[in-house]
Amino acid sequence: MSFFDAPHRPYFVAGLVQAAFALILWMLWLLGAFAGAYPIPRLPVPAVAVHGFLMIYGLFPFFVFGFLATTYPRWLQVQALMPSEYRGAFLLRLAGLGLVYAGLALGAAILISGILIMAMGDARLLMALFSVYRRGHAAVRPPVRLFNITLALEVGGLLLYAAAFAWGSATALAWAIRLGLYAFLVPTLFGVSYRMLPFFTAAVLPGYLRPAARPWIPLGFLAATAGHALLAAQALYAPLAVLDGGIAVVAYYHAWLWFEPRVRRHGLLLLLYLGFAWLGLGFFLYAIRDVQLLRGGLSLGRGPLHALGLGFALSLVVAMVTRVSRGHSGRPLASDRSSWVALAGVQGAALLRVAADIPALNGLAPYDLSVFAAPLALAALLPWILTYLRILATSAPTP
Repeated sequence: MSFFDAPHRPYFVAGLVQAAFALILWMLWLLGAFAGAYPIPRLPVPAVAVHGFLMIYGLFPFFVFGFLATTYPRWLQVQALMPSEYRGAFLLRLAGLGLVYAGLALGAAILISGILIMAMGDARLLMALFSVYRRGHAAVRPPVRLFNITLALEVGGLLLYAAAFAWGSATALAWAIRLGLYAFLVPTLFGVSYRMLPFFTAAVLPGYLRPAARPWIPLGFLAATAGHALLAAQALYAPLAVLDGGIAVVAYYHAWLWFEPRVRRHGLLLLLYLGFAWLGLGFFLYAIRDVQLLRGGLSLGRGPLHALGLGFALSLVVAMVTRVSRGHSGRPLASDRSSWVALAGVQGAALLRVAADIPALNGLAPYDLSVFAAPLALAALLPWILTYLRILATSAPTP
C-alpha cells in the first residue's frame, strides 16, 4: 500500500491538516486582535488577506483537486490517473503552501514565491485532468466542462493573489478573493453537488427517480456567480439583489428536486443535504444585504460571504470527505459521531460569524462574535480530522 495509491488520499490528508492549521492561525489572530489576549505580530501582508488566502486557496483546492482527480477518469470512462501524473503536482502545492507559512515570518517575497509554486502544482494537475478529458468520449464530456473552467480560474486566482501582494494592490486582492470564491469554489461545489447528490441518493434509496441532468445548468450557475462578483464590484445593488435572489431560488429548487423524506433516515446523505442547504441561505442573505445597501441602511457585512465559505463550503467538505473516505476504504457508507460533531460545530461557527456582522447581536457579547466562531469550529473539527487522517493513512483504497 502506497500513500499515492489514489489521488484523493494525499490531497485529503493535506487538506485536513491545513484545515487545522488555518483555523488555529485565525483563532490566534482573533484572540489578539479582538480579545486583547496578547499583542499580535506584524505580518508582511494584511492579516485579513492572509486569512482569505489560507481558506479559499490554501484549504479547499486540496479537497476539490483530490476528489476530481479520482472521479474524472470514472466520469469520462478512461484509465485512472497514474501516481506519476499527480504526485509532483501535489508536492508542488504542498511545498508552496509551506513557503506561504514561512513567508509570514520571513517576508513577502518568500510568501509570493510559495503562491507561485502552488499555482505551478495546480496547473500541472489541471493539465493531467484535461488530458483525461480529451481522452473521454464526446458523449460524456459535457457535464465535466464546468470543472475545466473553474479549475483554470483557480490557477488564475492564485496568480492574481501573488500579483496583488507583489504590487500592494487592494483592487487586485479584492478580485483575487472574488475569483476564488465566485468563479472557483462556489460553482465547483455546486457542480459536484449537481452530479453527486442525486447519484448518492439513488445509490441508497430504492426506487429513487434521479432527475434528468442538464449540463448547461452548472455552467449557467457559474455565469450567475461570476455576474454576482462583477455587479458587486460596481456596487450595482438593484440588479445584484435580483440576481442573488435568483441564485438562492435555483439552489433551493435543486435541494427540493433532489430531496426525499427517506433521506432523513440515512445520516451520510443527510450530512450532504444539510451542507448544500447553506448555498441558498448564503445568497438569500446577499439579497437582503443588497436591498439594505440600496436603501442606505446597515448591511450584513461579510456575513453572507461566511455563510458560503463556512456554512456551505466547509460543511459540504465535511460531508464529502466522510462519504468518499469511507467508500474508498471499504467501510460502511454511514455517518459517524465525529462527522456529526464536525458538522454541528461548523453550523454553529457559521451562524456566529454571520451574527458578528449584525450589530444588534454582536453587541450582546463581550467580544466580537468572530472570536468565538473559530474556536468552536476548531474544537468540533479536530476529532473528525484525526479520525479521517487515520482512515486515509492506514486503509488501502478500494477499486
